Amino acid sequence: MKGRLRLFLHGSIIVVIGLVSGFGFLFVILDSVTVWPITIDLDSAFPGSERGWRVAHVAGVLNGFMMMIAGLALVHIQSTLRAQAWIVWGLIYTGWGNTVFFHFANFSNNRSLSAGTTKYGDADLNGVVGYLIGASTIPFTIIAFALIGISAYRLLKEKKYGPDY
Repeated sequence: MKGRLRLFLHGSIIVVIGLVSGFGFLFVILDSVTVWPITIDLDSAFPGSERGWRVAHVAGVLNGFMMMIAGLALVHIQSTLRAQAWIVWGLIYTGWGNTVFFHFANFSNNRSLSAGTTKYGDADLNGVVGYLIGASTIPFTIIAFALIGISAYRLLKEKKYGPDY
């Protein structure tokens, strides 16, 4: 129960961060800080790119929803306590790690796609931090969803659920 609630809590916070990141998307498009009726023209470009803020906006919402959906799945899959811990903490790490990655990418020279130089630019501190944290989430995400799938498969094999559809 607490694991599900943790996924809902962290997932909803990450959704809110994703929604608020939509303002960065808006500010880059308009090249000003504009929330009607207030407009503040910028002397220089708003940091990040249109693409980067769009991704931070959409990915934040989707990562948060992914976490909450996994929390709903935990009710049905009857995984072991150890598997549940991997799922819960792995997805919490994934959600926050991806949030850090997408936001650091907006302030890096190379979109945080590498700890080194890429075709987008040279490595910098924001790029390295974003890349290392973002890349480190990959195994946690894969393991969490593999455990959900394995638990569902085991339940299906037990044939406790009536007619087969």
